[in-house]
Amino acid sequence: MHELLKKYVKGDKYLWGAIFMLILISIVSVLSSSTMLMYKYESGVARFFGKHTCMQIVSIFAMIFLSRTHPRFFSGLAPFTLSIGIIGIFAALLVSESVNGSTRWLNLGFMSFQPSEIAKFALVVYVAKTLAKNDKNPDDAFWHLMIVIGITCIPIMLENLSTCLLISGTCGLLMIIGRISVWRLGGVVLVAAASISLIILFAPVMQNFFPRAMTWRARIERFIGNEDSIGKSDDYQSEQSKAAVATGGILGKGPGNSYIKNFLPEATSDFIFAIILEEYGIFGCLVVLACYVTIIGRIISISKRCTKTFHFYTILGLGILITLQACINMSVDVGIIPVTGQPLPLVSLGGTSNILTGCAMGIILSISAQVEEAEAQQQAAAVQTAVPIEEEFEEDADL
Repeated sequence: MHELLKKYVKGDKYLWGAIFMLILISIVSVLSSSTMLMYKYESGVARFFGKHTCMQIVSIFAMIFLSRTHPRFFSGLAPFTLSIGIIGIFAALLVSESVNGSTRWLNLGFMSFQPSEIAKFALVVYVAKTLAKNDKNPDDAFWHLMIVIGITCIPIMLENLSTCLLISGTCGLLMIIGRISVWRLGGVVLVAAASISLIILFAPVMQNFFPRAMTWRARIERFIGNEDSIGKSDDYQSEQSKAAVATGGILGKGPGNSYIKNFLPEATSDFIFAIILEEYGIFGCLVVLACYVTIIGRIISISKRCTKTFHFYTILGLGILITLQACINMSVDVGIIPVTGQPLPLVSLGGTSNILTGCAMGIILSISAQVEEAEAQQQAAAVQTAVPIEEEFEEDADL
């Protein structure tokens, strides 16, 4: 079994361990927390748990396949994939399927998905490729990257502000790591922050151009304690989530014994971390946190050993994106920040989103495998050059 895994599974073993642990937690937690969905749609376990398990298995195979693919393939594919994602985003705005009051989903008949999921990972790889290409003079790529990020993120913002901020924030951090002028980036951030603040402040007027403006404003107002604000459904879910966290204790109520899951409409996705806390307590929380800390810790360690700039920027960018999204989800569930609608990567119920996250992890594993292979070659070369020296010492000893 060990030889089989060694033959087909490439990449950092600690990353694989953390990923498998999160997927295992995901399968168990979705099975437990899908009660509300099964009641709502009058369906059995197979519709949600069965589909989710199948999607997780597909994502594992995607990780295995991509971990065995050379990273140069992802560099060449990035512009094409990003173009597909951007086209999908605009198509979703025009002819999309409305889910929970927002039109983020594109229905192809046999499946529905969020094009922003494709765009966010593709954009990070594209930014990494551009930074690597302009590594000697990174500021030369500033306006090019600003245009591409703007074309991708602005249409996403119309329906999903949190995803827009997640993607643009990740790209901004990656550009800082890529030594692009902080002053230039700071100016763009100030303009963007001022624009978003004005949209939220004048939401009643701006909602004709930004349909979700009132929702953004309501979430902020409810978070700071304005009881007269609209958006009580978000407040309801947040309060239920806090109740789940508060009653979990140290070891929790046990698998499947969550009470709050029966009242949380998004218990399987946006608020699944709260259900994990209720059923497994602080212990479960620490296990989940340890998995994400392991992922970002190993990614940082691997990035330091990268010999190619594209590998360095790509693995860091994807690692930041995934762990930052996880931090946002967990912060919402424990009441630190307003409701955002971000799922917990590798854990929340999802179809194509889980597969695409698996693809992102596959790219990370591919780079880690490439780093390990390069280090093995260096060690082999060092041994070969050391052999003649050892033989010479042996001859001297004979004399």
